[in-house]
Amino acid sequence: MQALEKILRSAVLMALMLFFTTTPTPIPKAFAVKVLVVVNDQPITDFDVRQRMKLYDVLGMRGGSTALKRKRALQSLVDEAVLFAEARRRNMVPDDIQVESAIKSMANKMGGMEKLRAALRRKGLGMSHLRNYVRAQMIFRAIAARAGRKMQVKVSEAEVERRLKKILSDPRLKPITIWTLRRVELPVDDVSPVMRQQLMMARAVEAQQIMRRYKGCKSLRKAISGIFNVRVSKPLQADPRRLPPPLKKALKKAGTRRLIGPIAAPKAVQLIAFCGKRSIRPKIPEKGKLRQQLRAAIQQEKIQRQVDNFMKPLRRKAVIEWRTKKPF
Repeated sequence: MQALEKILRSAVLMALMLFFTTTPTPIPKAFAVKVLVVVNDQPITDFDVRQRMKLYDVLGMRGGSTALKRKRALQSLVDEAVLFAEARRRNMVPDDIQVESAIKSMANKMGGMEKLRAALRRKGLGMSHLRNYVRAQMIFRAIAARAGRKMQVKVSEAEVERRLKKILSDPRLKPITIWTLRRVELPVDDVSPVMRQQLMMARAVEAQQIMRRYKGCKSLRKAISGIFNVRVSKPLQADPRRLPPPLKKALKKAGTRRLIGPIAAPKAVQLIAFCGKRSIRPKIPEKGKLRQQLRAAIQQEKIQRQVDNFMKPLRRKAVIEWRTKKPF
């Protein structure tokens, strides 16, 4: 008997070993990564890009859309790999002491090293992410200096004014009208079809009572008093351009002193109140602050063009294999 049990245990063990060696373990989507590009045999993944975008947030480089930030982060990582290879070839890799000194100087401008470390931790980043970034920046400056290139640009007042005029003329910054609505619901419980029809009729009669009492949104609570099981929504902000035309027409006709309804919904009888309209304008910084932001943005764009022009020949010397559509 013992011999039989031993044989059975061995058989089960062999089956488990076979299963685990032949069945791939699925990787959760949260941990799956996609290689976007390989630079000199170094893969750069979508995870790397997300980490670099987080680092930019820590460093205060938050301008632009998500797509632009992603493009900037990917280009930075590609150039970083190119620069590291070039620095090793020229024996120009900054040592750890130089990198730590640069990070300390950066931290002093951000409120101290502890504050910088805490900001990195909140984003789920370690100091190694910052060290790689800083080392690459130091390599770039050293190579550019050896080539006699200075990344200096000037931004004229005319350039700032042209950009400001373009932004302020954007149709998305024009005021828009918002309508405030409230929904009144008289729920209908789950009952048989026959009882449901009777209950819907009873609720419609109660809805008519509310409509007779209603004198405007401020009177809504008083209008529903004494009626069992009534729900009133919070004020709803609606863009009239997106409302169904029949509803928009009915709201205009009813005005702010009458309710629209009763409306038969799947599980309730509804009424709609038009509480008024107001004009809102997207918030933009005051012009002085906006000019400063635009000047900095234009300056960064010009510097980026110079950096890109300087990096093009270095990229051509590197082995870059794109596994996705090249974004730049």
